[in-house]
Amino acid sequence: MQIASHSHAGGHPPATRRLRPALFQGLTTPEMRLVRRVFTEDLYDDAEAVPRDPARAPFVGLLLDGCLREDATLPGGERLFALTFPGETLSPLGPRRRRGRLSAIGAVQLLTCDRDGFERIAQEVPRLRLNLLGLVQEHLTEAQRWQILLGRKSASERVASMLHWFHTRQGAPAELHLPVTRTELGQMAGLTMETVSRQVRALEKAGVIDLPLPSRVRVIDPGALHTLSGDAQPQRLH
Repeated sequence: MQIASHSHAGGHPPATRRLRPALFQGLTTPEMRLVRRVFTEDLYDDAEAVPRDPARAPFVGLLLDGCLREDATLPGGERLFALTFPGETLSPLGPRRRRGRLSAIGAVQLLTCDRDGFERIAQEVPRLRLNLLGLVQEHLTEAQRWQILLGRKSASERVASMLHWFHTRQGAPAELHLPVTRTELGQMAGLTMETVSRQVRALEKAGVIDLPLPSRVRVIDPGALHTLSGDAQPQRLH
């Protein structure tokens, strides 16, 4: 089991280049050896449900390669709710705690651990429990921030925010992987497909991004993208 690198199965471009995911930050080499004994590596095919058996949903998971989508069940039907990128953790507050469904986008490599295994290893490696707690808190804070800001932003700011958010989470690569349709982006942002397409074209025309492929976005000016998201801090006048 390799933690420090990704295999890029299915032709995915290099994503987050962390030497060690946040779940394992601060762990020593001997502690990582202990972790490897209780975590299991699984491979999933495109569109396959994660996990295959809902009754065996992991307590915690770490995405090594590929991308996961979470679809939420709403009165009007299912809609894309969230994406998970390489290096990110599936927390105990995942879709099985809500009315949601996880599935693979392309080939996926996932590292998982059940509750009993995690409790055992956390007794030997206390830092692991602290790391998970920090990640859960980050998930909750980010979800709250995202919902609040979406309700206050214009359509152009919403699209810029999503692209900037995905770009940051993937490690700010020159070219980010965007494995969803414009309609699905609209579902996440509360916009129509036509509005998303119009705003993406506007960013492209302004020279902020380029679209070599529908599923690839080359970020030409990350600073401008951040500013257009509405999240950049205003400059103080001296």
